[in-house]
Parts: sequence; C-alpha cells; structure tokens
Amino acid sequence: MLRCLYLGLVAGAILLSVAANAAQLTVTAVDRSADRTMTYHFSIKVGQTETMEPGSGDALPADFVTICNFYGLVDGSVKTPDGWKFTSEESGRTPSMGGYPLVLPVDIPGTPNITWTAAAVVKPETEVTGFSATTRVTTMTDGMYSAMLTQRSGPVQGAPGSPGNAAMTSKQAQIGMIATPSFLTDLKKQRPD
Repeated sequence: MLRCLYLGLVAGAILLSVAANAAQLTVTAVDRSADRTMTYHFSIKVGQTETMEPGSGDALPADFVTICNFYGLVDGSVKTPDGWKFTSEESGRTPSMGGYPLVLPVDIPGTPNITWTAAAVVKPETEVTGFSATTRVTTMTDGMYSAMLTQRSGPVQGAPGSPGNAAMTSKQAQIGMIATPSFLTDLKKQRPD
C-alpha cells in the first residue's frame, strides 16, 4: 500500500515538473460590450525548455495552441499577433503522431475551436500577448486547450560521437485548463445585465 502511495507521489511530482516547462494559455482580460458580447484576451507563455516554431515539413509540423469549444464565436472577431496564423475549425486541431491523437481534449462537434499556429519562432520563456476572440455567450466558464510545442535538449555531456553529442529536437503534446487569474473571479461570479 505504501509503495502505491509512493509511486503516486513520484508520478505527481513528475507531472508537475513537466507542466512547469510547458506552454500556458492564460485569460488576461475580459471586456463586456454594450451589444452583450464578451471579448476574451489571452496570452501564451512558453516554458523554459520549449519553443514554438513554424513547420518544416512532415517531420516537424508547425506548433500551435487550440482553444476547444469556444461557444458563440463572433465571425471576424479573432485578433492574432504578428508571427501567428489563426484558423477556426469545428473539429479542433489536436497534437498527433502518425494520424493518432497524442492528447484527447473534450471537443464537442459543431462547436468552434480556435487555433493559433506559430508562423515565426517563439523563444523559451517568452510570453506572447495580443490574442483575443469575442463570443455572444455572456457567462464565463472553464476552458480547455491543447498545444504542440518543440522541445530541444542539449547534447549529452561526455557522450562520444553521434548522436550522443548532438542536440535533439522533438515535439511535445500538451493538454490543459485555461488559467484564469484571480482578478477575473469576481467577473465570473457576476450575472449579465
């Protein structure tokens, strides 16, 4: 029994350390308009060992982040910062390998998903702002996202010859809940006018 508890604690510590190095999507502000729409502003913070990069063929597809199930998306309302491309699909883009999904976010058919794809390199520990989207839904809810990132590891120290002395590049799949800062909790509790 204690062995199971120990293994669970070790697994939890590993997951927390992986999450600390991954990308984090955060709601930075929510604006209510007189026309009863709400605009959500987002930022993406890239972890210390990851980058987000444009694609380089089938071997290394472009990195992206997808917000799943963005109900009530107002056409033409999505804003995208320089170095990123926007798409919206009913079946959201999910990190995959060989045609098989690496993560399984809850993706409700017929509901818009918002995907921002890197068109320029985003360096480690960079926070990118300027993402936003407007919805007709006037209540706040928790959100889920999935992402694909590029992870680069340095050469193995002391390893002779290739590949031990070469840096390695791999893709990392991620799924998570959208972080909502505490200053927005009051807004989340308010009822629309």
